[in-house]
Amino acid sequence: MSLMSRFLLVAVAAAASANAAPAFLQQKHQLSNRGPETVTAMAGLEGEACGEDEYKRYKTVVCSIEESCKCTGTVCELEWCSKYVHEWKKEFGACLLKGCGEGEPKEDFDVFIR
Repeated sequence: MSLMSRFLLVAVAAAASANAAPAFLQQKHQLSNRGPETVTAMAGLEGEACGEDEYKRYKTVVCSIEESCKCTGTVCELEWCSKYVHEWKKEFGACLLKGCGEGEPKEDFDVFIR
């Protein structure tokens, strides 16, 4: 590499870093100027992430399809079921953490103990 090529490369790198520095400082300034209203807004959220009605709906939509499609974890017998269940789980959000109640007996099935 010739001396002129090296000089040109150094000059381009210096110019690029000089332009990047003000943008970085401006972004840092914007982040530090966030007021306490942001914190207050988050602390002011009330209610339950997955209420009783929403959980019943989750069980109706997601759990019944998982059972019908014989899903285990993220894999179902039919490919469309996997995608369908995945999209609905994203839609319901926090209800996903409650699960489908695998350990509970189903209301519509009789449980026999021998």
